[in-house]
Amino acid sequence: MSDIAKLYPVLARGCGEWTGHYTHLGPDGEFLDTHKVDTFSAFPTDGSADFSLRIVNTWEDGRTAEITMVADHRDDRLVWRDRVVGWMKEIDDRTVYLNFTYADDPSLRVCEMIQFSPDGQTRARTWHWFKNDILFKVTLTKEARIKA
Repeated sequence: MSDIAKLYPVLARGCGEWTGHYTHLGPDGEFLDTHKVDTFSAFPTDGSADFSLRIVNTWEDGRTAEITMVADHRDDRLVWRDRVVGWMKEIDDRTVYLNFTYADDPSLRVCEMIQFSPDGQTRARTWHWFKNDILFKVTLTKEARIKA
């Protein structure tokens, strides 16, 4: 385990492979979209980053989108590089909170909470999406661990 991983015990316990579904809802609860999501996270030990995350989204029609992000430990948080501008921080022994904007569109802001089950085999994620500080979408995610 890396020295940085020791600073983030919840995220360290959550490293590995997860699978689940994103369900996107409008601010009044109307259904917008759903798709499968597979995530892979790690605390690299090769010096490339302090934390890495790869997300693969797959829709029923076969479309896919893959996102890779990395973060560095600064000011008691993991601070994202490149694609998003913001941070991630553990707030208790089962919860991680993220707050970020998109580098190519800073008018978009996302607040995400990740809640890990006590046994570490499931987690729930909730995203609140804001455009110019107005809520326009909520994403609900239920995931199961595939591999630690």
